[in-house]
Amino acid sequence: MAIRTTSASGGGGQYNAGWHTLIISKAEYGSWKGPKGDKRYLDIWFKDYPDNMNLRVYEAFSNDEEFKIANIFKYANAGIIDVLEDSTGKKRIQFDDEANGLIGKTVNVFFYKETKTGNGYSRVFDSIAPIEQEGEKLSYSADAVESIKKSVAANCEKRNAPQDDGDDFFSNPETETTKTETAGF
Repeated sequence: MAIRTTSASGGGGQYNAGWHTLIISKAEYGSWKGPKGDKRYLDIWFKDYPDNMNLRVYEAFSNDEEFKIANIFKYANAGIIDVLEDSTGKKRIQFDDEANGLIGKTVNVFFYKETKTGNGYSRVFDSIAPIEQEGEKLSYSADAVESIKKSVAANCEKRNAPQDDGDDFFSNPETETTKTETAGF
């Protein structure tokens, strides 16, 4: 027998479920080849986290407009060129979607405990929330940030719930998502 020593704590807070304010260290696009054709995605990595704790966001469309990856740029306040108003009075954001524009941006990221494998590993949810900030083109108040966080957390809980039809969102990027209206725009 050997004498051993181990940590008495229940685990590091770095991977706990819930919100984490993180700095983006790397971002790049890729393409997933699926049965219904190619689907573009954006991978994002974070400072002080291993490569396997990345966020992957698959493009998603509503009314022929991509919104899932666009929200990453919007909430990271990255590449924002202008905020325009269309003929109906609706505000629209013009932005440069170059992945490198995300590097160095601080965002709120939601970690959840996956249940699919039964291991309870921490995973990064595919939607983010902004940090409270006054930007040149976009600003986010504390109330707006909290509203977006609540919406993201509810969406994660809904999508992470056991599926009756056998379809698992987290293993099938072809699963449709619905656009969530958030504060600000």
